[in-house]
Amino acid sequence: MRLYLVRHGQTAWNAAERAQGHSDIPLDETGEKQAEALHSAFASRSVGLVLCSDLGRARQTAAPIVRATGAEYEETPLLRERGFGDWEGESFHDISKWWSSLEALQGNDRFKLRPPNGESFHDVWERIAPVVERLRSADKNVAVVSHGGTCGLLLAQLVHGTLETCRAFRFHNTAGTSLERQTYGPFRIRRYNDISHLDTDVVLAGSVDGAGR
Repeated sequence: MRLYLVRHGQTAWNAAERAQGHSDIPLDETGEKQAEALHSAFASRSVGLVLCSDLGRARQTAAPIVRATGAEYEETPLLRERGFGDWEGESFHDISKWWSSLEALQGNDRFKLRPPNGESFHDVWERIAPVVERLRSADKNVAVVSHGGTCGLLLAQLVHGTLETCRAFRFHNTAGTSLERQTYGPFRIRRYNDISHLDTDVVLAGSVDGAGR
């Protein structure tokens, strides 16, 4: 069984390094072109299901993959980006200065810190667990279209890493990571953060907190 993890295309908030979270920000012109390039990237691939975040930027990115493969399509809020709550729309430059106040209120475990009315890394780790279990038993090839932070957490679970493992991964807009399920043990990474379908190497990369840095 082959699995493809795909981050959504660029949005204006990506370009401005603003926290999107659950805010339904559409692709910008660059993001639309990036998404369309996925059509040719997936044209020769066998995919039975496209599993997608229910946010518009992911849905727009998934559409060319569905057209290219004829795969079944399913949306789920479980694949949303980490919710930044009251900080959505704010710049990551400003957000980075606010973490110390959260630590004073909530403790120093970075993975359990929640922005006001938002989610922690640990919250998302638990939210996506049912998706990971489903992928581990899938009987057809699946393309998962999601978000930079969520893709990092998915990949960490799929390779049997820890929550901290997610910090090792970064994903460019519309980058694809392909994995193969082994008979025993975790998924094996075949290709990571692939942007060969794009006609430029100038593309934003997002860390697990969504920032392009």
